[in-house]
Amino acid sequence: MNFRQVEAFRAVMLHGTVTQAATAMNISQPAVTRLIMDFESWLTISLFDRDRGRLKPTSEAHMLFKESDMAFSGLARLREAAMVLKKIDHGRIRMITETVYAEGLLPRYIAKYLQSHPNIHFELDIGPSTRVADWIAETWYDIGLVVLPVAQTNIVTYVFQRQQALCAVPRDHRFAKQSVVNLKEFADERFIAPVTNSPFRLRIDSAMKQVPVRPNIQIEVRSQRGICSFVEAGAGIALVEPCMAQEMIDSNVLFKPCAPSIFWDIAVIIPKARKISLACHDFLEFLLQ
Repeated sequence: MNFRQVEAFRAVMLHGTVTQAATAMNISQPAVTRLIMDFESWLTISLFDRDRGRLKPTSEAHMLFKESDMAFSGLARLREAAMVLKKIDHGRIRMITETVYAEGLLPRYIAKYLQSHPNIHFELDIGPSTRVADWIAETWYDIGLVVLPVAQTNIVTYVFQRQQALCAVPRDHRFAKQSVVNLKEFADERFIAPVTNSPFRLRIDSAMKQVPVRPNIQIEVRSQRGICSFVEAGAGIALVEPCMAQEMIDSNVLFKPCAPSIFWDIAVIIPKARKISLACHDFLEFLLQ
């Protein structure tokens, strides 16, 4: 059992559906479902009855939820006491991540953290995941956010979120009216791909081989925003990071689930060679909780 599993359980109990729980936790619906299933497996009991895709709490779930209130209120008080004890009023946190997360995901978390830590100073840099891991190992930065897997071993890795690729299509594309896009249909489409050997490309290539389908790759782009810009211009379709859907909500691009689904994990990493500061450690705990 871990904190994230209990948090997912409480989110479903509080909000009533997996969809609303995922929104509250800022993770995907499949991630919430996986956390609940892992929690039930650890407990060896069913917490929810499944009825047409909806989760109905069992009597055991209601009992556990009531008990968890005390634990979570105690955890909140402990965190407050620790903050007073550590006096984390000032500090500098140097972070590095992929461009896509520096432009959307992390700013939202940092802004939320600054509401209660107004004097913390952040530095946010960008780079490909493989280099991010190297630079964290070399202690150039305090905290990194990467797409797994990375080969670097001189880092401490905390799995942060599981992401599910979305199919990006122009609003006037034939896929625009479909609720789900099957990867088999990609064979007849011009495909805009991430650059070769990037973590995103490796996941996509692996999924295409399993279908199997050979997409017509005529354009390769390093950044997720750049990929979506080509899609918006009508140059083709793409498979992209789900956070792009929120970043381009008012654009000419629609984002559709694909089948079979393509997943990747993103992780928070810190160096093994140097102990991070109290401010960095507190922000790390904030991200993971």
